[in-house]
Amino acid sequence: MKDFIIKELKNVLITIFAAIISFVALHTFIVPSNFSPSGIDGLSTILYELTNINIGWYKIIINVPLLILAWIFLNKKYVFYVMFFTLLDSLGVILLDKINFYVFIPETLSNIDTIGYRLIAAIFSGVMMGVCIGLMLKIGFSSGGVDIIACLFHKFKPHVRIEKIISVCSYVIVAISYFVYGDLTSILLSVVQIFVSEWTIGALLRKDRYAIEVKIVTKNPEIIKNEILNKYHHSATVIESQGMYTGEKNYMVISVMNRWDVHEFMSYMKKYPDTFIYFSDGVRVQGDFHYTKLDKGERTDAY
Repeated sequence: MKDFIIKELKNVLITIFAAIISFVALHTFIVPSNFSPSGIDGLSTILYELTNINIGWYKIIINVPLLILAWIFLNKKYVFYVMFFTLLDSLGVILLDKINFYVFIPETLSNIDTIGYRLIAAIFSGVMMGVCIGLMLKIGFSSGGVDIIACLFHKFKPHVRIEKIISVCSYVIVAISYFVYGDLTSILLSVVQIFVSEWTIGALLRKDRYAIEVKIVTKNPEIIKNEILNKYHHSATVIESQGMYTGEKNYMVISVMNRWDVHEFMSYMKKYPDTFIYFSDGVRVQGDFHYTKLDKGERTDAY
C-alpha cells in the first residue's frame, strides 16, 4: 500500500508539472505567435483567433465529450489522469490571461521583425510541449485531446496504428489553420513546432526504452554477481551452456544495462581474461531492467 501511495503521489506531481509546462507554453509562446500547434490545442487556438475567447474554455468544451466517451470505453485510471491534466492545463491558460502574464512576442514590433521571435517561439514551445507529453507518457498516461480520439478509434479498429491516427488528426488541424491565419508562415511554424515536439518526446523516452544487452560467457558466474547486482543495480539471467568445440561446461550471463554503465563494466571485467563478453547496442526494452528490494531485504528480479 505504501509503494502504491508513493507511486500515485509521484504521478500526480508529474501531471501537475506537465500541465504547468503546457499552459505556460500556450500562453507565453504559442498564442501570441499566431500559429496553430497540433491536436486539440491547435483547434482551440484557431477558435481563439476567430472569437478572441480564451483557448482554455475551448479546451474544456472540446475535451468534455471526449472524456465522457473515454470514461465509457477506456481505462478509468487513464481517463482520471487525462481529466486532471486537462482541467489544470485549461484553467492555467485562463488564469495567465487574467493576470496578464508575460508573453514572448513584443506588441511594438513590426510584422517583419516578429518573424524571428515567432520562429524562436515555435522551437521553444515545441520543446516544452514535447517535455509535457513525454512526461505524461512516461507515467503511462497522456495529455488527452487527439490521443483520446486515437485510443477510441484504435479500440474499434485495432489494426490501425495509434501514431498514424494522431498524425493525421494533427496535420489536418494544421491545414485548417491556413484558412484562419491566411499565412503560409503560420503553417511552416506549426510544422517546426510539431517536429521539435516529436523529437523532444523521442529523446525523453529513449533513455528508458533503449539499453545495452550484455552477454558474458564464464565458468564462474558468481564472480560478477556482486558487481551486477550491487554496483549497477541490475539483474541478470544465467543460462547453463556447453562449449561446442571443447565440450566444456560454461554459463552465459545475460544482462541489460544503461549505456553509461557499459564502459566501466567492461573495464572491470578485464580482470578476468578467461571470461568472454559481447554486447548489442540499441536494444529496445519494456519495463524495468533492475532488481527491486523487498521489505525484508529480499530481491525480486525485474531483469
